[in-house]
Amino acid sequence: MSSKGKVLVLCVDRDNDVGAILGIKTPIIGEDAVLRTALDYILRRPDDSDANAMFAAIQTLREMRKMRGRDSVEVALIAGLEEEGVRADIKILKELDEILSKIDVSGVILVSDGPTDEAVAPLIQSRVPIISIRRVIVQQARGVEETFVLLLRYARKLIEEEKYRKYTLGIPGVFAVIYIILSYIVPNFVWPLITLFFGTLLAIKGFNLDEKARNIYRTRPVTFASLVLAGVIFAIAFLQGYETVKALRAATLPEILGYLLLSPVGSQFIVADLFALGATFPILGRILDDLISGREIRLFDTAVIGVILISRQVVVETAKFLTGYGNVRNLLTWLFITLGVIILAVLTLSLSKEK
Repeated sequence: MSSKGKVLVLCVDRDNDVGAILGIKTPIIGEDAVLRTALDYILRRPDDSDANAMFAAIQTLREMRKMRGRDSVEVALIAGLEEEGVRADIKILKELDEILSKIDVSGVILVSDGPTDEAVAPLIQSRVPIISIRRVIVQQARGVEETFVLLLRYARKLIEEEKYRKYTLGIPGVFAVIYIILSYIVPNFVWPLITLFFGTLLAIKGFNLDEKARNIYRTRPVTFASLVLAGVIFAIAFLQGYETVKALRAATLPEILGYLLLSPVGSQFIVADLFALGATFPILGRILDDLISGREIRLFDTAVIGVILISRQVVVETAKFLTGYGNVRNLLTWLFITLGVIILAVLTLSLSKEK
């Protein structure tokens, strides 16, 4: 943009309350149009801070005109969508581009009534420099009665508006249902299980595991299915091992671990076999995805599968040793065999990279 362009005082209504209440389309450009919209809106919603943001934009416009001249500053209102999110941001960018196609803008003064509107600042800055951000904070009366009424108003908003309702009603409702069900099924373990459930949810959201899982499902569906199957196998193995070790009396922790790994699963397998099988499934799924999509199979994946299968016997011998029935010679033999396989795999991978 030219350095001689206008300064645009931009009021953003990301959740489009103005459009929903008044039934008007944005963007709205010009002092008269924005002022008329602000007056119409505050007559409909006198307790809403969006009207104050529009009036603050008009006030900023008039102050800037005194400093820079009438023709060097303009004001506009843009809005997103009620559900906010990506679609709302795309609409805001589209409306901003429409304004920029009509007005030569050198910089923007962003006026908002809260952090959700300020969240669009990076989007605006991708089109035009932001000179300043003005956040409008509405002052409230401090009397006890007024504070109580205000709290009731916000409580009603949390219950009635869909974007807040899932947090204020949905999550507590899920918690209550889980608590009642677990109280009947496992009354002695209610709170540990609830803590585990919500701790898992927090870990998933905190490490963005849900988005990573969706990405794997979209790009590598066989790998995703193999991960789910591996999780089921691990769960079966652990539960089967737990059923075995819970009957042990006065056993030490190493003995418990050894018996868990050696617990029989059916007549042919033990828990250690299921752990090894579960560990290979995601890699096999990735290999199948590569075959289906026509990609080259990585030698590293096949090497890892070989190492896991060989290591299974090391785990078994270690478990036998922990329970007091093992043989040190057998354990050392399998350790050296596994170490040799790992060295051979590393050398093969190194030679393949050189070629």
